[in-house]
Amino acid sequence: MADVGKLTRRGFLIGTSGALLAFAAACSSDGDGGSASAGTGATIGNKYGETQVPLDPQRVVSVGYNDQDALLALGSTPVGVFDWYGNYPNAVWPWAQGLLAGATPAIIGSANTGIDVEKVAATGPDLIVGTYSGLTKDQYNKLSALAPTVAQPKEFADYGVPWQDQTRIIGEALGKQDKAKELVASVEKQFTDVAAANPAFAGKTVIVGALKGPGQFGVYGPEDPKVRFFTELGFVNPPVTQQITTTNFAPISTEQLSLADADLLVWYAGGGYGDKLRAELDKTPVYQELNVVKDGRTIILEDEAAEAMTWSTVLSLPYALEKIPPRIAPLLTK
Repeated sequence: MADVGKLTRRGFLIGTSGALLAFAAACSSDGDGGSASAGTGATIGNKYGETQVPLDPQRVVSVGYNDQDALLALGSTPVGVFDWYGNYPNAVWPWAQGLLAGATPAIIGSANTGIDVEKVAATGPDLIVGTYSGLTKDQYNKLSALAPTVAQPKEFADYGVPWQDQTRIIGEALGKQDKAKELVASVEKQFTDVAAANPAFAGKTVIVGALKGPGQFGVYGPEDPKVRFFTELGFVNPPVTQQITTTNFAPISTEQLSLADADLLVWYAGGGYGDKLRAELDKTPVYQELNVVKDGRTIILEDEAAEAMTWSTVLSLPYALEKIPPRIAPLLTK
């Protein structure tokens, strides 16, 4: 994915996540109820087998696209991180920067280059995590030769682990299950509160799409974090979604746009693709004929809130929850 520009309201974003950051920092104190010894040495299942995690890992490398957020929230500063996108220092976005506390983890790969196993090795890891990833068996084997590796869980599609499971899995790997449980409960309560304040969301169908290329669009599957963001607020995926994709993201033909007539149609256009998306939609007649378009129940998300939703971590979601629901609520009352 292309880099996005720096957040226009960087300070405000950090401020809105401040309570959660403070909560996570408090959880990281030595006196916390979830001691470092609780659950350490656990055996954690993943797509390629089982991993015996070490006792109290100190040098943790994140090879997942956003696993660094969960690590930081749980009080573990990674020694190496994967740079998904965003062009932020140390591949950590503003909602999590405060938890780095001056640390400078090595960049061990990017979405453009992939994981550099040699760079991972150079960090001297005692644990490697990649829950939000598409690690192949070969990559898993190479990484496991360096240190115990917790890959994506087999229960979900690649890049499809829910943020709750991600937080719990990484919490178990760190021996901090209690902290993980508290963090998850805190954000889930925020979802519950927002859903309760917006009863019109309940039961409404939603489809989330994006521009795939010139004249070509795509639809996100039910396990994609952006889709889950809406379903956790009470929306549902229409059955037609299963006809379009059973994967994280699938291209669709222009003709298939006719299937996208949901109660709410959301377009994700991060990375500066908003103008290109609008231009393509404007010149696509079948799209203009959709009831959801005629009724004004579509929205393009392309700013920092869209990115917070896309990252979908225990640290980023509070900001997305503050900004996105107020934008979509008026669309459902038209």
